[in-house]
Amino acid sequence: MNRRLRLVVAVLLAAVFVGGGSSAAWALWSASGTTTATTRVGTVAGTISGTNALTTTFSSGVTAITKPLTLTDSGTLGGTTTTTVSVAAGSSTALARAVTVVAWPVVSTAACTTSTAVGGGSVTGTWASLPSMSSKLAAGASAVWCTRSTLQSSAPAGSTAKVVVALTVTSGTWTSAVVSGGFTLTTPAAVADTPSLVCTDHGGWYVDVRWDAANRPQDTWYGAFVGSTPVGQKAQDYSAFITISPADIPASAGTSGTLTVTVKVLDSTGTPTTTVAGTGKVTLFTQDNGAAIRCGV
Repeated sequence: MNRRLRLVVAVLLAAVFVGGGSSAAWALWSASGTTTATTRVGTVAGTISGTNALTTTFSSGVTAITKPLTLTDSGTLGGTTTTTVSVAAGSSTALARAVTVVAWPVVSTAACTTSTAVGGGSVTGTWASLPSMSSKLAAGASAVWCTRSTLQSSAPAGSTAKVVVALTVTSGTWTSAVVSGGFTLTTPAAVADTPSLVCTDHGGWYVDVRWDAANRPQDTWYGAFVGSTPVGQKAQDYSAFITISPADIPASAGTSGTLTVTVKVLDSTGTPTTTVAGTGKVTLFTQDNGAAIRCGV
């Protein structure tokens, strides 16, 4: 078979294989295909804990608190924490502004106590406006910030501030969803000023205590008390005073020392009400002729 004849035969065989659906031809045309690959991108996320412990009712005995906050990078990428504070609508921004705050990073929650000194990297503000508590964290790592809150004398009485601390974690151009924790700060209601009694000495034998009754009817009855024990005779405002001698003081009070006398309005049965007309101090002591009493301390 010459060269020209062999070429013609090869072309004819190829046409037969393709046109007839030969398996050999199918294998030839299906030898190429596609492949796929999946790349997993890391996650950016954060958590905050410890805010509940900041809930405080301030009083004359509680004017400052020191508590830790824990900020965590809970994603799979390292990042930087950013915090903001805000006051919930309907609560007292004035109170939040009257509570000063200093916060600084510490090594653990146990290292945040009332005696812990403020450390480096601190931020200062109020619970209405506090600079960010920022920390660079590896994935899964946490930063503990010690917060010290101090109530100022300008704080409004009988108020509640609901404070929210919001946290995000940023890694490169990605920022996590916002997570937050909240707490409340409360101040007690204002205490009305109690008027003072006007006390007059009488040589140690007895004292007279007087009160301001200008806003009450003259026939209002009053009684003087040491604790819950009545002392002296009850009186109406027509006489305007009550006399107290050493013999009027209950034996449980002893024979010396300073006592508080409270004059209260009495109801129609002679029972003391919660209305206080005045308070003052008297002191029991001993002089040459025996037990004595004087005004003040």
